[in-house]
Amino acid sequence: VKDGKLAGGNAYGYDVLPGVNVGGKAEHGDRAINRAEADIVRRIFADYAQGISAGKIAEALNLEKIPGPRGGWWGTSTILGNRARGTGILNNELYVGRLVWNRLHYSKDPDTGKRNSRLNPEDRVTEVAVPHLRIISDDLWDRVKARQGAMKTKTTDVPIWDRRRPKFLFSGLMSCGCCGGGFSKVSKDGFGCSTARKKGSAACTNMSVIKQKDLEARVLEALEHHLMDEDAVRIFCEEYTAERNRLQSTRAAGRAELEKELRQVSADHKKLVDAILAGVPADQVKDRMIDLDARRKDLERKLSASPAPDPLRIHPGMAQTYRARIGQLIHGLADAERMDEAKEALRALIEKVELVPVSTEEAEILKPGDSSKPENSGKPGGGNKPGLAIHLHGALASLLRLACGLPVHDIVGAAAQMQKAPRRAGHGGAINAQSIWADSQRIDNINELVLVAGA
Repeated sequence: VKDGKLAGGNAYGYDVLPGVNVGGKAEHGDRAINRAEADIVRRIFADYAQGISAGKIAEALNLEKIPGPRGGWWGTSTILGNRARGTGILNNELYVGRLVWNRLHYSKDPDTGKRNSRLNPEDRVTEVAVPHLRIISDDLWDRVKARQGAMKTKTTDVPIWDRRRPKFLFSGLMSCGCCGGGFSKVSKDGFGCSTARKKGSAACTNMSVIKQKDLEARVLEALEHHLMDEDAVRIFCEEYTAERNRLQSTRAAGRAELEKELRQVSADHKKLVDAILAGVPADQVKDRMIDLDARRKDLERKLSASPAPDPLRIHPGMAQTYRARIGQLIHGLADAERMDEAKEALRALIEKVELVPVSTEEAEILKPGDSSKPENSGKPGGGNKPGLAIHLHGALASLLRLACGLPVHDIVGAAAQMQKAPRRAGHGGAINAQSIWADSQRIDNINELVLVAGA
């Protein structure tokens, strides 16, 4: 890093150069400016400095079908990022010829398994001048920073209800069934697809809105009226535990193989060093030592990317834990003092809440035995307004399916198989209301429960 080489991933606007051999050792980390992408970077900075919002910039790039940094759609966050953390196009100091390294450190939450990032103290951050990687001028950079600073104190285009987000039951769990993007607040108590609103119709056309109280009511109603049978929960937990333990054992076996090879490579390397000390000419073993060094580094990199297996296994008695959690949340959600605890208990059982647009007619079919109408039904001119089917993914979905008498098989892998292709309203059996409820066997392998809420 101190030599101006980049040890991390590649930033938009640059190409990774192949490694060079220096003294028999491969060196990596060199970058070169990608002219086409650099033009886009200059355009983004110039447009933002002139007062164009990040959302409008992203929408224009998407309409022109210009790929984003990872080949996908441009979004507001792609451009704005986080100023303090140096993320986003507008905050990448590499564009003014300044390499900043070790700004963040990462840790893993032992309870959720999610990776969290934290800012490092300033004395741990390294800054190096790399003038050959400069893309924009200091003047343009300063103009953008000045606008960013002004935006912190002036009224923005962010709605008042979005400036301080209250914690709510499914925050961060909702996703769009059309594009896979997240759902966020679009009105005081309504949620809609962020991608459709921030990246434009080229990225997603799902403009349906769901009210917070409607979403929560549908999920909790299903939970309250379909408390699971104890034997069914026990069977589910046994299958789930067995599969999770099998997968964890497979990962552990793969890591053990890497560790075994690393020990062998280290031993072979030591033998060659001992041979040189014993008088064997270094030229005779040099190439072999280089190969062993390269393999050792490769194995160490793979091991660092693959965390050590958790020695604990999921306990077979987790059925009682799930039942206890569900009992807590049913009573706790109505108790102001225990509300946060109850929310956490429910969220621990949910992987994702997927919201898929459906017509009013499909919404009615998706609610067998329920005579209540979707929220938009019965209103003048609202008969054809689409509603949103709620697809629950995770342990809670499987528990509710068991409680409803529906079969659950291949629980662990099913949700991942379903998500290989994004859903589109009106396409595919997975969101065709008649096919879902006409033959329950078609969703026999789906770790999902479908509810419906009005739009």
